[in-house]
Amino acid sequence: MGIQISAKQDYSILFSSLNSSSSKSSNSLYGINFADYASIKNGSYGKLLKAYYKQNSTSDSTSSATTVSSLSKTSVDATVKKELNDIQTYSNEVRDSAAALMEKGSKSVFKNEDMDKVYEAVSALTEDYNTLMEKGQASSSSSVTKYADSMAYMVKGYEDSLNEIGITIGKDNQLSIDKDTFMNADVDKVKSLFNGNSSLSYLISSKATAIGNTAYSESNKSTLYTANGTYSNLSTGDLLNGIV
Repeated sequence: MGIQISAKQDYSILFSSLNSSSSKSSNSLYGINFADYASIKNGSYGKLLKAYYKQNSTSDSTSSATTVSSLSKTSVDATVKKELNDIQTYSNEVRDSAAALMEKGSKSVFKNEDMDKVYEAVSALTEDYNTLMEKGQASSSSSVTKYADSMAYMVKGYEDSLNEIGITIGKDNQLSIDKDTFMNADVDKVKSLFNGNSSLSYLISSKATAIGNTAYSESNKSTLYTANGTYSNLSTGDLLNGIV
């Protein structure tokens, strides 16, 4: 005779056979309890187990729901995603400007030592750099901000060389060019600073790539927003539970 699940669902039935010796029971032979075997075979034992574990998992579910309740998905999602997509665009623009200065041979802006062309190319890089720096350091993503700060720190290491050709670094990490000083600078110093695979242009391009890649990664994360406006990553379990 199998176990019958009563309306009260007395889960102690599940463990009742553990409290007695199987060898002394008239319902058992060689350690096999035939009453339990019959209940397993007809499925009633399995139903009782499911009901038992469902009840014990209620507290965990309640705790998870409480944690998630402090988060709310809002229209800020779209705003942050646009911000991160824009940062990817600014990153690509910095890479393009840097690449133009690193060109060799007939494509090099330094080939005829034409300072007007060199000034235009360096100005383009500084403008794109300033935009990426501004947006990166103000990003809602701490990961993007970290890379932007790293780029600013790296450029700061070249401050003396930049000052010699008329480029200064402001308190907000923005670059400024004094045209008169730049136009009268030694073209070889400018070339050494901005042309080639070991140049400042190359290092800025590498940092910009890291910022762009990070922005792309962040923009593709599933997030919910907290009460203070920052965002928190969701676990896979949250997604499967249909929270978003």
